[in-house]
Amino acid sequence: MSKYQYEDAVKQLQESGSIGLVDLKSLPHDDLVELLEEIKVWCLYANGKADKLPKESKKKKKKKKD
Repeated sequence: MSKYQYEDAVKQLQESGSIGLVDLKSLPHDDLVELLEEIKVWCLYANGKADKLPKESKKKKKKKKD
């Protein structure tokens, strides 16, 4: 069984436009903080358009570069 992570949450938001509290609770803390920050930016600057939400975690991108 795979863990629910940032990418899963973004996919769910893009498909349905919502995410449940149970799903948020199952996210690791770092992913939850990052997702909530991205949602704030997304709502302010992208007018809530689902296709503008970043599909990949910025923190994971940094780790891949290192």
